[in-house]
This record gives sequence, structure tokens and C-alpha cells, in this order.
Amino acid sequence: MFVKNHKSIVLINPPLLIQARYGKDLKKFGAVSEPLGLAYLAANLEKNGWSVSIIDAPALNLDDEKIISHLNYLKPNLVGMTVLTPMHDIVKNLAAKIKNWQPNIKIVVGGAHATALKEKILATMPAVDFVCVGEGEETLVELAEAIEHDQSLNKINGLIHRQNETIICNSQRELINDLDLLPPPARHLLPMDRYKLTASRTKGTGYCPTIIVARGCPFNCSYCSHPMGRTFRHHSVDRIITEIKKLIADYQIEQINLEADTLTVDKNFLLSLCRALTETGISQKVKWTCESRIDTIDEEKLCAMKQAGCWQISYGVESGVQRLLDLIDKKEKLEDIERVFNLTKKFGIAIRAFFMLGLPTETSEESWQTINFAKKLNPLWAQFTLTVPYPGTPMFEQLRGQGEIKNFDWSCYNTWAGWTDREPPYIPAGRTLAELKKLQKKALVSFYLRPITFFKLFRQINSFQALKNYGRGFWIIIKNKFQ
Repeated sequence: MFVKNHKSIVLINPPLLIQARYGKDLKKFGAVSEPLGLAYLAANLEKNGWSVSIIDAPALNLDDEKIISHLNYLKPNLVGMTVLTPMHDIVKNLAAKIKNWQPNIKIVVGGAHATALKEKILATMPAVDFVCVGEGEETLVELAEAIEHDQSLNKINGLIHRQNETIICNSQRELINDLDLLPPPARHLLPMDRYKLTASRTKGTGYCPTIIVARGCPFNCSYCSHPMGRTFRHHSVDRIITEIKKLIADYQIEQINLEADTLTVDKNFLLSLCRALTETGISQKVKWTCESRIDTIDEEKLCAMKQAGCWQISYGVESGVQRLLDLIDKKEKLEDIERVFNLTKKFGIAIRAFFMLGLPTETSEESWQTINFAKKLNPLWAQFTLTVPYPGTPMFEQLRGQGEIKNFDWSCYNTWAGWTDREPPYIPAGRTLAELKKLQKKALVSFYLRPITFFKLFRQINSFQALKNYGRGFWIIIKNKFQ
């Protein structure tokens, strides 16, 4: 996991701990996911001759001082950190501590938040030297080589840096069209025994890793920033099959999450992948889950997915109000959502559904329309999050222009704010903070405390550990019903 070497780079997943994300009640149910973005960066650096270590602070429960202790041992030339929006201040403070410990060390950040804010990151984080915008695999290798050989940084596409007191934004880097040019993520640098997905994304209690099979999303939902671009690009089927086989060999997996914003958008790719999973026999050994959109689903796809081992699909429904779906540019109809849910169930594939509460202009009555629509659709699992206008999204720009964003304390940009002590940055006109936070809990209570949901989930229990987890979850929901 930690490798000491002269040409040393350390990549850090910052210490945004699980309770800060999900709150005290839900922290035991939150995911601790592999930082595969960092693992991709590390693999490409290793391919180009660099010694790399990854410090996954959330997985290892490390605070800033323990991180610096690891850095003191590793003596890196360059430190890289990922920045999601709620991590902004965490990264800012950690970078300052690293510079205080070793003033000459170079620090680079990347990720969705850094890509959205670009040069503003350097303006607000004086200890950070560079920002990687968008896909960072090639940018980071070129940056490391330029630092090693004391070369100019001005021709490194996708890089933002300082020249004296001036912030320089280099040319934009083109997307990587052939993802197979990138080596598989460096899982050997990760504490693989520390990761878990939520119960709603796993079948049983065994380890369920994630494989990133594609990048980019061609749709225009107003709440998304498209950090990986709008072009759907996928690994080859052979590459995906090889990676799954290695996970089977190395970790004896029986389930997997095939990660893509919308796995089903390219029909030829999807059917080829399903055919390969079936023909190689993987479909008999490994069950899988994925994310999709209603308007990319048909019977032929569902049939192939079921035969290839798909046990669950996650759909982003967002709202049960057509006016609001149109407002966020979802480009879907309520009747089509109902039709596809029924079709998916017909093929015996479970459904996990996402819903957003507190959308712009949403009334209290419309929030309950969404909750009741969720119950009507009756997926196996439903997730109700509060609407957060993240930087880089059309929603953020619109609400900021209208003066409707309450604060720019990035630590408050948390979709689970109803379960934490944080105040969400946006509250629709006519609504209150107390109402929205209470509503998020009421939504879960209303959905899960129904006999039909109880018995569906009861049938999912296949171990004593699963019984404990489900029992703890129902206790939390019952407790919140009477608060």
C-alpha cells in the first residue's frame, strides 16, 4: 500500500469521514468506496515509471496528523488530493499542514469540485500549487515529469498553475477516447478489506467491488456538472471481462457494481457485454448491479441483462411531479417511468430508485407527491436526498444568479443534510430549513414502514449479519417516526 522510493508520489483521499457525510444514525449504513479515480491515476503513473502510494484516509480512519506521519515516512516529491465539494475545507486545511511540515513539497488537486471551480481553487487554497481539470491521468504524468526535470508547465493541457503571483489556465485537455489505453486501476495500493457498498447496492454480505466500465454522460440534467464530459466512452468488452476475472481470482467475488453514469445508453456495447458475461460463464458466478435511465431501457436490453447476471438496476427518478422533471431538464415522462419500472420487475430485476426533495420552486405538496409516487412505483430500495446545487451545474449557476443560494460553505453541500447538523445551501422559496430536514426523514419512514416493503426486504436476508443490519435500519426508521 505504501511504497518508499526516490521518484515518489502520494495520492490522498482526504479524511471526509462517514459520519460527516451521513450523520450519526446513518453512518453504519453509508458506503466506504474504493477511490478508483485515484487508483486510475496511480496505475498510469506506475506505467510511466513512478513509485506511487495511495493514502485512503476515510477507509483507514486517518486524521491529518496521521496522514502527515505517513508522508514523513514516504518522502514524496508530489502530493495529489481529490476534491469533492464537501471536502473543500478539509483539503484546504490539510494542504496548509503539509506545506507547514514540508514547504518545498508540491501539491496538486483534482476531482469534480476542482474541475468546476478551476482557478478559484488556487485563489482560495494558497498551499495548493496545481489544479488538474477533468481527466487527470495524462496531465498528472506530464506534471510529474515537468517537476522532476524542472521544465515549463505552460504546455501541459488541463493544468492550472501559478507563475509568480499570476494564476495561469493552460489549454483544455481533450478527453481520452480509448479508455483501454489506461492500465487497470491500481487496487494493489488500496486497503481492499476496508471497502463496502450500501446494503441497497449489494446482494448478501460478501464484498462487492466496483468496476468503472465507462465515462461521460450525454444527457443535460440541470443538477449534473459532467466532470467526465458529455461523450459516452467505454472500455472494450475484453478489457472489462479481464478485469472481472482478476477480481474473481484475487478476491473471490460473487457480486460487482458495473459503474457508468448510464450503462444502458449504448445498446450495441451493452448487448456485447452481456453476451460476453454469459459466454464466459461469469454470469453464473457473479451477479451485478448498475445505473440506468428510463429512456434508455427496452425489453431486449432487460432480457440480455437478466441472462448476464444483472440482479438490480438503479434509476434516477428524481421527482413525481412532471413540472419539476421538465424544470430540471430530465426529459422523461411520469407514465414512462411507471412503464419501465413494471417492465424491469417483469424480468425479475430489482430496482433501486433515487428521488430529490427540495427541487427549485418545489412546494411542500409537491414533495409529498414525489414521496407518494415512490410508494406507487414500489422499488426494492428508495433513496431520498435533499437537492444541492453543486458548482459547475446549470442549477448552481441559475440559483446563484437569482441570489437564492444561502451560503457558499462547501461543507454544507451534503445531500444527506437532514440526518446531519449541517444546513443545506438552498431552500426553495416558502419552505423552511426545519421542514426540509424533517421531510428527508419522513420520506424514509413513509416509504419503508409499509408491510409490503418490510416483507420484500425480509426476503433479502440470507445471513445473521444481514439480519442485524436490517434490524438496525428498521430501528432507526421507527425511532425517527416518533421524533
